[in-house]
Amino acid sequence: MPSLKRYLDNSNGTQVDTVWDDIPAINSQAKERVGYPTQKPLPLYERIIKASSNEGDMVLDPFAGCATTLVAAEKLQREWVGIDIWDNAREVVLKRLESERLITDSTDKLHGHLFPSDVITKDGPPTRTDNEVTAAPNLRTKVVMYEPPGQKMTRAAMYKHLLDQHGPKCQGCDRTFDDPRYLQLDHNTPRADGGLNHISNRVLLCGPCNQLKSHVYTLSGLRRENKKHGYMSNGNQLPTPDR
Repeated sequence: MPSLKRYLDNSNGTQVDTVWDDIPAINSQAKERVGYPTQKPLPLYERIIKASSNEGDMVLDPFAGCATTLVAAEKLQREWVGIDIWDNAREVVLKRLESERLITDSTDKLHGHLFPSDVITKDGPPTRTDNEVTAAPNLRTKVVMYEPPGQKMTRAAMYKHLLDQHGPKCQGCDRTFDDPRYLQLDHNTPRADGGLNHISNRVLLCGPCNQLKSHVYTLSGLRRENKKHGYMSNGNQLPTPDR
């Protein structure tokens, strides 16, 4: 039977999978090992830089650490900027570049083309060069809310207060139950968004509404979702579900 012969020279190789398990971790005897527990293999960063930039592009590493990104960028003819918070970051970068034979001096022309003086260090904030004066948009920050002073109500007291106020009615879908045990005490504004445990921020919800609301919606957001999906009650009272 005829068959197809494939030659290695004409093959593009195996496509890289979404899980990169073909690059071994840095072992204790590796020459590139610097001694930092978070150091990543140089081939890993080379692959990332090749896949996301071209020669001459700028590569930024805001957590330069042991300079692996900078070494990979220099080897691949990219411009690079490294940022780190500690004082001797420049010395670490220079030492790593020297160990990778990317730095030369006036007497050594065999190892790279980068001179120590080419590594410029600045310890102040960068200055904008694009003449852009528009401020960055304000980001929403979580406001810390404190409980009002005075004696705190227990959960049981809150539950009774809301039953006396609204009856056995879910505030999320307007369904009324003949057994209040199917209502659960929840927050109007979720605790994750700074909602209080105070009675002013408490509501009674049925199980499905409580599950839909989770820590995502406020009570008004929950009611909008219920209306959107047709979950709001038509005013009929619901019997107690069979056990």
